[in-house]
Amino acid sequence: MSMNPDGKIVIGMPLKNGAKTIRRAVKSIFSQRKVRREIILLIANDGSTDSWKSEISRYLQNPRVMVIDVEFGKTYAVRNFILDYVRNNIPDAAYIGRLDADDFIADEYSLHRIERIMDTYNPDVIIAGNKQMLGSNIIRKNPADIRFLDYSYLEKRLMMMADGILEGELPSCNIFVKPTVDVRYKDIDSAEDHWYLVEILLNKDRYKIYIAEDLIYAVYSLDGKVTQDNKKREAYLRSRKLLYRYFLERVGAMLYE
Repeated sequence: MSMNPDGKIVIGMPLKNGAKTIRRAVKSIFSQRKVRREIILLIANDGSTDSWKSEISRYLQNPRVMVIDVEFGKTYAVRNFILDYVRNNIPDAAYIGRLDADDFIADEYSLHRIERIMDTYNPDVIIAGNKQMLGSNIIRKNPADIRFLDYSYLEKRLMMMADGILEGELPSCNIFVKPTVDVRYKDIDSAEDHWYLVEILLNKDRYKIYIAEDLIYAVYSLDGKVTQDNKKREAYLRSRKLLYRYFLERVGAMLYE
């Protein structure tokens, strides 16, 4: 049982060959200041074949770092595994967040600001923003927007995404949820994090959602992702178009309930 009555903040990290960037990501987690709750890093290693362990060897000695080896081969499946594992095996988890191994937390007080929202508003879901980095340059700030709760505005963003417009992309990697939030990642090969965020927003009457408009949680690296997305451009756009149609169908069905 945790000695902290407020529970733990669990950061889930899906991992597939992250040796080049994982040290920066993990360091950003354990450099956080003024956080009262215990921070747990849960790494789900999906069949990595590189030297990622040697890159963070000193962190692996920390009892707050958990490593679980899995063999899914699908990003959505690893992310769902993390959610399920926390729900079933960490009963004193207060919130579940995420940080990919090629991203990093924006600054050393980001989790402190997240925790203040937890303490003040006790939401089921916190949605924050991110910055997008290409090389060593920040090319775009992508904040959370209270208008995400307005389905007419959300439709416009999703339509932009479906057309492949970068400015339409949602800050979907910056979500903290209570373990009681029963939303899963879509079994799809691209944009599964966007599907996850949209599903949460479609359940705004079921869950208490806090949009942290002024809070940047992470820096999202586009290195590698740009090349990967270009190679899989057809799947990239198809998933976003499917999401847009799904959203329209769901909202349309709500109007007739």
